[in-house]
Amino acid sequence: MRALPVAVLAAAALLAAAPAAASAGQNAARLVAVTAPPPEHHADPALKTYVFRFGPHRIGPYQVARGTDVVRPPPVDGAVVGMDTRLVTSAGAPIPQWELMLHHIVYSDGGPDRRRHDGACPGRPSFERFFGTSEEQRALTLPRGYGYAITARDNWRAGWMVMNHRADGRTALVEYRVTVDTSAAVRPVRPLWLSVLGCDRSPDPQFSVPGGGRPGSTDARARSWRMPVTGRIVALGGHLHGGARRLEVAEPGCGGRTIFTARPTYATADDPLYAVRPLLHEPDPKDISWTQSAAGWPVRAGTRLRVRALYDAERAHMRVMGIAHVYLAPDASAGDPCGAPPAEAETLAAAVPGRPDPPAIGLTLARLGRDGLAHPFARPPGPIRRVRGDARVRVEHYAFSAPNLSIERGRRITWRFGGGTRHDATLADGPDGFASPQGDGGATWSRRFRRPGAYRIYCSLHPVFMAQYVRVRP
Repeated sequence: MRALPVAVLAAAALLAAAPAAASAGQNAARLVAVTAPPPEHHADPALKTYVFRFGPHRIGPYQVARGTDVVRPPPVDGAVVGMDTRLVTSAGAPIPQWELMLHHIVYSDGGPDRRRHDGACPGRPSFERFFGTSEEQRALTLPRGYGYAITARDNWRAGWMVMNHRADGRTALVEYRVTVDTSAAVRPVRPLWLSVLGCDRSPDPQFSVPGGGRPGSTDARARSWRMPVTGRIVALGGHLHGGARRLEVAEPGCGGRTIFTARPTYATADDPLYAVRPLLHEPDPKDISWTQSAAGWPVRAGTRLRVRALYDAERAHMRVMGIAHVYLAPDASAGDPCGAPPAEAETLAAAVPGRPDPPAIGLTLARLGRDGLAHPFARPPGPIRRVRGDARVRVEHYAFSAPNLSIERGRRITWRFGGGTRHDATLADGPDGFASPQGDGGATWSRRFRRPGAYRIYCSLHPVFMAQYVRVRP
């Protein structure tokens, strides 16, 4: 029987010591405070904000954890007019991103009877997504007089991913604050998650930018969506990953005019996050712009909106997204969809100082040493296996069966993900960006390599435990 490498043994020990990602029903949320609205919600100060926490979640050293938890709505009937979320300690202190990162989280609502389905993808059985954020930590806000209707009997869920970039394990709770207006005068909104990849890739709408373009070039992905009802769009936000330049929402039926541009703000160069070694992924923006208007942008049922995500094309960017968060208030008397834009539309300023352009980030492979720390390295130890044709690689037991490969240009590698633990094959560095779906139980994924050069690959869920090196010969 082949002896397992030290990194694999260390991975097994660390992962066995940490609980699996939470499933629905675990870590029930509890109400910890009722306060006045925080400034981030831009809400009437006379309203109440309900503060909940769920967990705790234990995230092991250099681990990426994800899960779905049943969480609670506020104990009142009314409308959500503001909401935000973050990681905190057991004492309620915020945890900095460079210590433990809430990579993304999405809150969904099934209503009191679990029959409320997603507004953008009604054919899917998932609950309606009504608030989500990522490393940008942008709060949900709505113009005065509008809100997302809820009852105290609604069924809420939260799907999340957390990254630990450090050598020590951490325990954290997820805190969410919800500001509610209980007056009858609030007009309800319908939330629409409009991805550039459409419903067929929901709920994991990721793609990769291959890179290799000229300096300053742009990679663009776009998709059109039809509005389900007549009404007014009263708020728009966006979700982007590292390497993004902007996200646009346009009206093709109105001369293609752009009604909203989500602009990212990246952290300054001295942000402690960029000093973390090794980084598990390219950092996302620290803020993304948000626009809202009480008068709104009129649309009719069937009106098309085109969502376009623009990324830097010079460098590869893996597992990125482009999603517009659109809040539509149904209104049969809405005006001309191609009329003048609302004069009082407000774009909220960035909540943090930063820079508008995506910084160049160099990722590398890293492995866990005997000292318990992750150390960068060029490739896994051992000889390079030279293959003449296509290659097959098993991904199981926290290892790639062929850690070092050499293949001819134009040949294909097929990864087979075995066992009961989900893994993937994601480029860390190389001439052409890609990332496989996350799979287990015999799932397979293949890719043809058309650009020669050195490809350094890892599992994005277990980045310091699983690495592969592929040399593509000319």
